[in-house]
Amino acid sequence: MKNKYIELGILAISLLYVDLFCGAGGTSTGVETAKIHGEKCAKVIACVNHDANAIASHAENHPESLHFTEDIRTLELGPLVEYVGEMKRQYPFAKLVLWASLECTNFSKAKGGLARDADSRTLAEHLDRYIEAISPDSIQIENVEEFMSWGDLDINGKPISKDKGRLYTKWVDHIKGFGYGYDYRILNSADYGALTSRKRFFAQFNRPEFPMVWPEPTHAKNPITGMFESLEKWRPVKEVLDFDDEGISIFGRKKDLVEATLERIYHGLIKFVAGGKDKWILKYNSINGKTRKHIPPSIEDPCPTVSCQGRLGVVSANFLAQYNSGNPEHRVKSVEESCNAVTTNNRFAKVECNFLSKYFSGKPEHKNISVEGPAGTIKTIDSHALVQTQFLSTYYGNGGIHSPEDPSPTVTTKDRLAFIHPKYLVSYNYKDEPKDLDQPCPTVLTKDRFALVGTSFIDQQFGKSKPSSVETVLGALTTNPKYAKVSAEWIMNTNFKNVGSAVEDPAPTITANRKWHYLMDAQYSRIGNDLDQPCFTLIARMDKTPPYLVEISQEGEMQPFIQVEGNVVVYEIYETDSPMLQKIKEFMAHYGLMDIKMRMLKIQELKEIMGFPKDYVLIGTQADQKKFIGNAVEVTMARKICEATAKRLFEHRKAA
Repeated sequence: MKNKYIELGILAISLLYVDLFCGAGGTSTGVETAKIHGEKCAKVIACVNHDANAIASHAENHPESLHFTEDIRTLELGPLVEYVGEMKRQYPFAKLVLWASLECTNFSKAKGGLARDADSRTLAEHLDRYIEAISPDSIQIENVEEFMSWGDLDINGKPISKDKGRLYTKWVDHIKGFGYGYDYRILNSADYGALTSRKRFFAQFNRPEFPMVWPEPTHAKNPITGMFESLEKWRPVKEVLDFDDEGISIFGRKKDLVEATLERIYHGLIKFVAGGKDKWILKYNSINGKTRKHIPPSIEDPCPTVSCQGRLGVVSANFLAQYNSGNPEHRVKSVEESCNAVTTNNRFAKVECNFLSKYFSGKPEHKNISVEGPAGTIKTIDSHALVQTQFLSTYYGNGGIHSPEDPSPTVTTKDRLAFIHPKYLVSYNYKDEPKDLDQPCPTVLTKDRFALVGTSFIDQQFGKSKPSSVETVLGALTTNPKYAKVSAEWIMNTNFKNVGSAVEDPAPTITANRKWHYLMDAQYSRIGNDLDQPCFTLIARMDKTPPYLVEISQEGEMQPFIQVEGNVVVYEIYETDSPMLQKIKEFMAHYGLMDIKMRMLKIQELKEIMGFPKDYVLIGTQADQKKFIGNAVEVTMARKICEATAKRLFEHRKAA
């Protein structure tokens, strides 16, 4: 029993960490949650940071660690050395890791063209005394990619391009001089299952007996499924966002949004609603390639911009169809024109393809009305109808179709007649067209948004045979099995880009109406991210340039500038509107948008994006907490690196 206790307790801990620049605890949380075969494999024994609130936050969540509220350059190392010795005696089989997430601000490209702080850039040089004092088995470094460009600064504090990387190379050689091997990687946390795409420089300086190992990616932007490699798709950030909090409209605020913010919103509309700049230009300026004229949109599409001139009209199609021989273009005549010669045979039919069908409540006989009469009340929400048509199709000669009410055409000795009974769904949703019942179901608003779609058919596996319907007679059976029933099921998500997903996968986010969401990145000219992707890199200055959740909706309360005049919806543009606001309104008119809302991401959302547990406690103002989150090492990444090393140590110990 005693041996079992030692194996699960002392032997399970393979790594002891001293966390320099610990902040609020990103690295420490990753290390403390690392497990091998279900057992905790590492422990953070001590940490150092100069920020009192950061240390208070760390202590609240990791009370067993020894905390120093000090600058690493001036910390008296006596108490640390004594405590490390005590922990090594308590865990005699564990290796000691010195982790340093060096201050990155004055290396990062996010600094832009501003001058660099020379003292901040030399913090790496202060690791010497820690190496000499506690003699770690491994020194692990985390920083921005630009750390490898560490070089000299000119008198204005700007990097000297010709000296790029000189000091970095010198420093690496200096640390290796203590008897360590060296390796580094640029790793993206999204590739390891994190909710943020955060590329960072990681380096290891290891003693000869300490394994140099890196974690294997588990996810990819484009998933891979194969015999030798399998990677899941990057996790979407929408997993941790609160969609119940829609934010407030960008219109009618007490303080108008600045033009730069409106520009980011506009480009976000193009990218995430219109589907890309090229598609938006095509939608807005579409013309016929031959006639050079505007291509009129379908009535199923959002209405184009309504100008002050009468430029919109409803087009109906009533015409006479003449079904004798001749050029096709000569066989149809407008009902406004003179009729062609009437022969002794019935050769004319009036074709009408217009009627209004109302799909809301009321008496059935009042739901379908002629286009010759006044329209019923126009609502913002329509409905669905199951349309069924029946006719006979002949497939000999030139073929043809016949009503089942008429006598059947000539019946030949071969099977040349088919009774056609197609069914399909008419969808009145945004830009949707009628759908075959054998196709994925279109969007269903306000209630169920998803349908389980099942398809079954017979795969004929001989010759050039094609798949056949399970509703038809099976072909000849051969002595070898040549038929297979194929069934496929998936979930059709009409909320985000109409992408289907396997029934084995978790269901996507379900919303009550047609909405678009995306994250807006307020840094420089960045647009942001689709919610189906990991979040962009969060930075420490989120109090100055916070990330926003933007919601665009086709339903809801209309803004004051959207007016309904008769049966026409007008989006008013005022002289006082800024140029970018005018563009946003034009876009809304083209896509029938009612409102655009925006809010900053909450502390809770930001924490979970960076991998912190839901109940992780941060101390300080909101600005402090956002700084701690932006400065943190992504938790999943720290955990994966720790587990990879601990697993290799466990294997070595097991082999010995």
